[in-house]
Amino acid sequence: MTGLAILAMILPSCINSYRADIEKILSPGSLPYLKDSKLIQVSSHDTTGGNNDMITLAAGKEAAILNVAGPGIITRIWFRIDSDDPYFLRRILIKMYWDKEEDPSVEVPLGDFFGSGFAYKQYVTSYLGMPSGGYTCFFPMPFEDWARVVIVNETGMELRGLYYQIDYQKLESPIIADIGNFHAYWHRDVNTDYDSNFTILDTKGRGHVVGVNMSIQSYDGTFSFLDGNEEVFVDGEKKPSIHGTGTEDYFSSGWYFNKGEYAGPYNGLVLKNDSLGRISAYRFHIPDPIPFKKSIKFTIEHGFNNSEIADYSSTVYWYQVEPHVKFPPILRSGLRIPLRLIPEPNLIEAEKLTFNLGKIRSKVMDMSDYGAEWGGKKQLLIESGPRDEFLLNLNRLDESGYTIRIYFTRGPDYGNVDVFLEGEKVGQIKGYAPFIQPGGYLSIKDFKNLYNSLNLQFAVAGKDSLARGYHVGLDGIKLEPKRAYIREWNVIGPFPDLRKENDTRSGMDSVYPPEISINKDKVYLGLHGKPVRWQVVKTDAKGFVSFDNMIGPDQPAVFYAFTYVFSPETQTATLMIGSDDAIKVYYNSNKVLLQRGGRSPEPDHSRSYIRVNKGWNKLLLKIENRAGRAGFYARILDRDNIFRYYLKQEIPAETTVAPAKVKD
Repeated sequence: MTGLAILAMILPSCINSYRADIEKILSPGSLPYLKDSKLIQVSSHDTTGGNNDMITLAAGKEAAILNVAGPGIITRIWFRIDSDDPYFLRRILIKMYWDKEEDPSVEVPLGDFFGSGFAYKQYVTSYLGMPSGGYTCFFPMPFEDWARVVIVNETGMELRGLYYQIDYQKLESPIIADIGNFHAYWHRDVNTDYDSNFTILDTKGRGHVVGVNMSIQSYDGTFSFLDGNEEVFVDGEKKPSIHGTGTEDYFSSGWYFNKGEYAGPYNGLVLKNDSLGRISAYRFHIPDPIPFKKSIKFTIEHGFNNSEIADYSSTVYWYQVEPHVKFPPILRSGLRIPLRLIPEPNLIEAEKLTFNLGKIRSKVMDMSDYGAEWGGKKQLLIESGPRDEFLLNLNRLDESGYTIRIYFTRGPDYGNVDVFLEGEKVGQIKGYAPFIQPGGYLSIKDFKNLYNSLNLQFAVAGKDSLARGYHVGLDGIKLEPKRAYIREWNVIGPFPDLRKENDTRSGMDSVYPPEISINKDKVYLGLHGKPVRWQVVKTDAKGFVSFDNMIGPDQPAVFYAFTYVFSPETQTATLMIGSDDAIKVYYNSNKVLLQRGGRSPEPDHSRSYIRVNKGWNKLLLKIENRAGRAGFYARILDRDNIFRYYLKQEIPAETTVAPAKVKD
């Protein structure tokens, strides 16, 4: 049986006699039956008889390429696009209106509607495809009074060529009441740095979902987001009627989902790009549509327990009886562009820095029309000339050293600029590009912070022959500290972390033996009554202390870690902690930090100021793991390298670096 043989399964079943006529139109099994309809094609054919079978569309304009009276049913849509915009897949919109509605039932970027918003990828299915340079859709789209299909050009330039054919069957009789209209909705979260699921669809009414495609770009170059489970809540239910086992499982794949490319009748991988951490995939709910009578909420985790930060986009296809809930406003065209580089979350935005520009003019520029990569969606545009120079001073720097990243913009009006750090040339920013785009960053490694400040000098050094000017666009500065972590710890666990009311857990409030006294020779009863004892754990190369080998996956538990800190004098210091999940910190038996709730482990997530005694000090951490990765980062800010860390309250004789002598 071909894919077209199951098109009729998309429409609701009904015993009405006219319903059978629609099945005769759609089903190959009904090919011998005579049709009570007329096939009409609306296309971009050259009405003069020539071969210019296309239309052009000016920047910012829209065209109604179909505007016909019903009753009828669209059975095929075909496009071919000729555009100079490298991001036209996201910056051209397709909208569809049925009958007398004012708000579109379909509003999706063209590429995402046909399967991939990242890039054109040749593939063919029974319903959507990108075959050999074209775009096809075979979802049947019934309408009673009127059908209107609109193309919106938001590329910022003329759309040179739009070739199209739309086939529809003109019906002789009205469509029955329980036939749903076709809908499609697109949603993007460029940064899933939150604890809740990504929302694919949240709407009200009566209908059924027939397909989903997703385009996901990882922030760390891995595919850890594949651990996310889908959840579907129908008609206001409290618990999901569908709860999946993983993103790759939802797309009917498995372990090797991110390894290859394939296309099937209902599911397949459309695009994979390892260098950018991208995946696009589709899933059609044809033999398993998802009906709803009152409402539906369709979500998916971004990684296990929503632990992954990534760029998520989804298009969902469904049939519904009108009226439908009005869609939220779609993102501006620039904010729909796929990420060309990963946005830096801890950027010091250039517009918030103080530059010494002299007489050079500058302005804060909204970058929403050019992409989602810029911090705060803005940049500082410095309108410099051929030999201009300007300065940036950063002070109150408290780390011993940094790697510095200068994020910049490229475009047709941008020149080249040499960058000097404390008078020494450290690199050049080359600013020209034919389109305004993120330029990446200039990296300055291992800057030693001797004076609690740094001075960056920018000197315009010319321009590309194609550039129209010498401007400099700066997104911001990233200061990455040269971190010195506490590398060895005494650790013990796991201890129970039992569930309480309202989905809270008891672990952080339960006092286990290590909080009372430290006895490294004693064995305790831990999680599930199993014996636990102190052991030594070292950090990995990045400074992370992991408990993963001490506990099973998705198993809540509590751990302790402690070490001794030796200081040659009494002083105030800064303790930097990053944990997964909640943490409680005792310093010399005094509680100095308590943070509840789930989080991903990140260095320096929190700061605590501690009073370090002369001689020996004890640092005890209590970490709660709710699910997923378990562990922490810990360090004490130490510009002068005076603190020493030991597993016992004694200085090892074999130490290669003796601690400073304590004065009597």
